[in-house]
Amino acid sequence: MSFAQVSVSLYLNLDFDSKCLLQAIFRDVGLRVVQRDGKMVFRGVQGECWECLSKLIDKTVKLAAQSKDVEEKARDEAFLILRKNFKPGAIPAFIATRFQEKIREITGNPDPFLELKREEIKVAKSLAKWLRPRFENNLRSLFSFSALGNALDFFRDPEELKKDGETGLQFSIDDLDKVEELISKNKGIILLLADNAGEIYFDMPVLEYLLEMGCKPFYVVKGGPAQNDLTIDDVKWAGYEQSTVPIVTHGASVVGLDLNKVSDEFKKLFDEATLIVGKGMGHYETMSHLALDKNILFLLKAKCNPVAGSLGVNKDEFVAYWG
Repeated sequence: MSFAQVSVSLYLNLDFDSKCLLQAIFRDVGLRVVQRDGKMVFRGVQGECWECLSKLIDKTVKLAAQSKDVEEKARDEAFLILRKNFKPGAIPAFIATRFQEKIREITGNPDPFLELKREEIKVAKSLAKWLRPRFENNLRSLFSFSALGNALDFFRDPEELKKDGETGLQFSIDDLDKVEELISKNKGIILLLADNAGEIYFDMPVLEYLLEMGCKPFYVVKGGPAQNDLTIDDVKWAGYEQSTVPIVTHGASVVGLDLNKVSDEFKKLFDEATLIVGKGMGHYETMSHLALDKNILFLLKAKCNPVAGSLGVNKDEFVAYWG
């Protein structure tokens, strides 16, 4: 057994207060940025990922189950999956995908976050309408507006997004000049991989602008429910069924992107794309370590220390990282 495996095993057996103390020590020391071929990559689960994934299990189970017995069974099975898969190098987004599949199976609830997504969409629509006039109608500003939408999350107060919009969004990593340079030379296929359901109102302006520029943008949503991520049904509910920008699904119900599970149609589109824009931490977690010969922009708010540390930024800072 490696030192890393022993470390994780010891961490899991600590009480809650000891875990919090250990996390604080690692935050003070600083999380090491891991690079591969000169690029920053997410290096897998850290100690504090356990607490976050545990909270996600509790939230999903409570939303999905209709009785205490079913709730207990779903929670027990989900934690079995978490314990089995929580090991060095594991990707939190993939672990979440596995235990949420099991929770949906046990509870018979195909979309536990449905009502929460509906509420998120209503809140996001109002916030986007209020914040949009603060952003100019150009590529850089509209990508910033899209990134701002990633501050919206079911674990967070929507007022935080409003505050970010009022104070002005600043990227701690800003590679948007590379996007502008690429598009000036090649107005090809651009895929924006959607994240949370409410972000649709923040993403569509930049997609519509890219269409006006002569690019071929596609908005890519999940093939089925994956926590509060955007699906085709959510797109319709949000009022974008007749969008001028093509909206497609990659065919998989996963957090982030798993190219082993997507449809052949999406694989073809992915291969032909000039630029891939991955919204949110899930796409960064699941794609940054892959050896893909593609132009990829990760657009997100670093909402946790493991992701922030791997990027070399502070928690809650915004990133437009050319990965």
